[in-house]
Amino acid sequence: MKGDFTRNTFDPRKHFSRVLMQQGRVQLDADWNEQAAILLHYLQALAADLIGPHGGPRGAVGFEIGASEDEEKGFLIGFGRYYVEGILCENEITWDQKRSPIPVSYYTQAEYPDPPELPGLPYLAYLDVWENHLTHIQDPEMREVALLGPDTASRAKIVWQVKVQPDVEACPNDDDWSRLVEQWQPKNRGWMRAGTKEFEVDPSTEPCTISPESKYRGAENQLYRVEIHTGGRAGDATFKWSRENGSVVFPILGLNGEEATLEHLGRDERFSLREWDWVEIIDDGVSLRGEAPQLLRVKSIDRDRQIVALEVPNNLKLPVYNENSTTHPLLRRWDHKRMDTSLGYPALADDGAMALEEANWLVLEDGIQVYFEPAPAGEFHTYRSGDYWLIPARTATGDVEWPGPSDAPEARPPHGVQHAYAPLAILSADQVVTDCRREFIQLWASPPA
Repeated sequence: MKGDFTRNTFDPRKHFSRVLMQQGRVQLDADWNEQAAILLHYLQALAADLIGPHGGPRGAVGFEIGASEDEEKGFLIGFGRYYVEGILCENEITWDQKRSPIPVSYYTQAEYPDPPELPGLPYLAYLDVWENHLTHIQDPEMREVALLGPDTASRAKIVWQVKVQPDVEACPNDDDWSRLVEQWQPKNRGWMRAGTKEFEVDPSTEPCTISPESKYRGAENQLYRVEIHTGGRAGDATFKWSRENGSVVFPILGLNGEEATLEHLGRDERFSLREWDWVEIIDDGVSLRGEAPQLLRVKSIDRDRQIVALEVPNNLKLPVYNENSTTHPLLRRWDHKRMDTSLGYPALADDGAMALEEANWLVLEDGIQVYFEPAPAGEFHTYRSGDYWLIPARTATGDVEWPGPSDAPEARPPHGVQHAYAPLAILSADQVVTDCRREFIQLWASPPA
């Protein structure tokens, strides 16, 4: 979640049952967020233990797949509820002016804009579910207008999308299903360590801002985000990083060609833009389709008119936005840049991100280093675009907060984004629909007579 957070403290291995506030103490966002995470973990684990990997209530199970005679809609998606790995997915009924339910189809899913064309029959329809982070930029109703501008809390939203897998002729058994899920979400998505190590720094490129005896030399407490940009194996994969958890964003009022008109340029210099910063353009469609946005550089900034000129490759056509755009476009800042590789910094790749190299400590800035763990012999990691790790850095200790001792930090899998999947139906070559959903008996239901 790319929010302005201090850190993410929830760790299921600690088995905390709740957070207890104490009188007269400092209140932190991390404590409140950990309480929500503890409760959510409990509820989803309980639902998964009772229901299984996926299922819906008998007599009211949702997401029934039905054939449609309208090719522009594809197949139909039934209303109702379904649980996937303990996560509640709801397809609510919406009504037209005549109070008739508006059917939901493959091509009209609200949270799957412009889905790929349906393949030829047969194919498997399945659910892809994950948690998406939203701020007042994507949902203006979060903001309390009585505050006259400032935003408050953000939200996490469950996103479900019905997708298809071609050339599947029968509802998959457990082994077949595991192999399919492995295609969409590889088990080995990379492991990373983070820490601070002493190394020589060229003061002309990165001047120390506090005492050089401190391992972490930043002047501010930060939550670093290391995110995979281009997926694939090491050597092909790239990553980008942000010292503000990717939360520095600028709503776009207009974009035509290489010039973007922004709503603001940040509340202060720390959260603003500079020439030659790396940025990316995001809107609802890009976010929901899970696409890796193009990284661009800022050429110039007209601060009076709040217009940013971008360096755009000749073969790249940017989208066009104006004040009437409904997809909530924004510009997101990343903080990596080209540095001297002889000092341990990663190389800048062709896509504008940093080249991902395994089995070598790579420098970010201010003493912070990351290490992408090599895969066991005979195996390989498949890094997935959008996966990320969070690294809290603290000036009080001059170090980062990471599991394990400072001289031997643990390797950890990505903190997210974790997807959950469930098979729904097979649409055969003769357009017969075979239901793959599972039902459970509600505990409060009366026993059969």
